[in-house]
Amino acid sequence: MIILLASLAFLQASDPAAAAEQPDLAESAAQASSDTSGAELDRDQVLAGINTYLNSVETLQSRFIQIAPDGSFAEGNLALARPGRLRLDYDDPNPLRIIADGTTVAVEDQALETVDRIPLRSTPLWWLLKPEIDIESDAAIVSMEREFGFLYLTLRDPSGEMEGEIMFVFAEPNYELREWYVTDALGEITRVSLTDVQSGMRLNPRLFVIPEPEDRRDSRRGR
Repeated sequence: MIILLASLAFLQASDPAAAAEQPDLAESAAQASSDTSGAELDRDQVLAGINTYLNSVETLQSRFIQIAPDGSFAEGNLALARPGRLRLDYDDPNPLRIIADGTTVAVEDQALETVDRIPLRSTPLWWLLKPEIDIESDAAIVSMEREFGFLYLTLRDPSGEMEGEIMFVFAEPNYELREWYVTDALGEITRVSLTDVQSGMRLNPRLFVIPEPEDRRDSRRGR
């Protein structure tokens, strides 16, 4: 089950023709985890700051850029409403749409007219969308490093249900979320960066309704 990539890396970009010359993501992620600016990290203070920021976010909108392990990329719009709800609409020609409705994460392929569902609690999205976030209790902390005004926090699922790791990148001093790197079980890295981030707006609840397959809708109409 492609839990890690399908639920948080939002799947790898799908168009090989969009491949462009990109930096070595594995190398850059490894460097970010190992280099520091020399400033001493107060673990408790940093985690408290991250928890405070994440718990303060009620709604958020942004553009996102996703770079897959093969260097191909995709863009789209992200909408988030805590607790539990998130939506990603990919720009054409990518047919994917991802919706979390509070209990389930659905990956919709609009071209194939399919919807695959994953329990929200079984994905790393839960670390961002749960009602009360406490990083140290919610995840196993692999590393925490500071570099050039950014805080790099690498997490792993303590239960082992989700393979791989995720590294969140927060902008100091307020620990605003800027990007993340998902490393899968094969060591391949997918990067997602947020741009034009805005928060505090009113979002239509219908954005977070998972679509039903046509045959299920028809059955409810008695067809």
